[in-house]
Amino acid sequence: MESIMVLFIIALSLIYVYFKKSYNYWSGMGVPQLSPSFPFGDMASVIFRKQNMGDKIKEIYEKMKGHRYVGLYFFSRSAFLPLDPVLIKDILSKDFQHFHDRGIYYDEKNDPLSAHLFSIAGPKWKRLRAKLTPAFSPGKLKYMFGTIVECGHQMISKLNEIAEEDGEVEIKEILARYTTDVIGSCAFGLECNCMRDQNAEFRFMGKRAFTQTVGDVMKMVIIRSFPPLARILRLGVFSGSVTSFFNRVVRETLEYREKNNISRQDFLQLLIQLRKDGQLDEEMSNDKHTIGTKLTIEEAAAQAFIFFLAGFETTSTTISFALFEMAQNQSIQERAREEVTRLFDKHEGLTYDAVMEMSYVDTILFGNIIPDGLFEIQCCSTVF
Repeated sequence: MESIMVLFIIALSLIYVYFKKSYNYWSGMGVPQLSPSFPFGDMASVIFRKQNMGDKIKEIYEKMKGHRYVGLYFFSRSAFLPLDPVLIKDILSKDFQHFHDRGIYYDEKNDPLSAHLFSIAGPKWKRLRAKLTPAFSPGKLKYMFGTIVECGHQMISKLNEIAEEDGEVEIKEILARYTTDVIGSCAFGLECNCMRDQNAEFRFMGKRAFTQTVGDVMKMVIIRSFPPLARILRLGVFSGSVTSFFNRVVRETLEYREKNNISRQDFLQLLIQLRKDGQLDEEMSNDKHTIGTKLTIEEAAAQAFIFFLAGFETTSTTISFALFEMAQNQSIQERAREEVTRLFDKHEGLTYDAVMEMSYVDTILFGNIIPDGLFEIQCCSTVF
């Protein structure tokens, strides 16, 4: 027992020394840096969900004003944060070929769901991006509008039930169930029934994907600090239950549709076409990165998964804040209602074209309305 304890202390000491040495990387390069803490580096508040990444970056920007860039640490891994607008522009455009890697861990072999468009890098990222970009064209999204409207009707029915009972509602939860239904249907072609059943499996797995246990935090320490070791240990970014669920759902749905020649106007159907033909019919291309390369079932599952994960939480949160602000500002609420009513009359109901013309509502969702009624655009939430 004493030998084991001694070995444990030695191992912990070596890890600590490794981290402390890693935290001198940027200062040794002459790059300004903050004061990282063991073992989370500069991102402890983000890792423990006490602060979102946007606020953290803003905090760093304010603290490091006057510098063109700053060196950061995610656990023991170094990260470069440009602060100068000119430098940022060069990275995003002129020198982008050197900066396409986002530094996000993925393991295509042992954790295929992690190898989605947001995480992969290099030529494969370019190939997938070229294939998937047409899937998000206005014309493709218009096909899914009917599904969104149907889910909206179910939400209205649920809100009416609540109003008849006690009238109190946790709107963030209702909206999360709504967006889960929408994206579950559009991305996976399935009726999730989250609005009718708050304990539906899709809703549970969506929550689990954003829940971190102590084990998850320890796993992320290894993934962020020692990626090669994480791959040897076959550590997945998400819990095994989440990964197994979405892998199974996508595989079974794809195989069922292909076997029975079933077609629906949703994102999953576009993935099926990319699996079958390698590209969308109306987007035929001579790009060498897309010709002759078809989407594998693992790649399709990963894209459907990130479509779901990046969509339901961001969208429900954005709408929740927008509703709160409108509740606090009656005049803005009335103006938004007038615009919706006017466009409903013009287009004879809720249509895709009516929604596209709602400029005031669009600004409420993606900008900030200051008291005198002018719009001050600050930032946009990422909504798939």
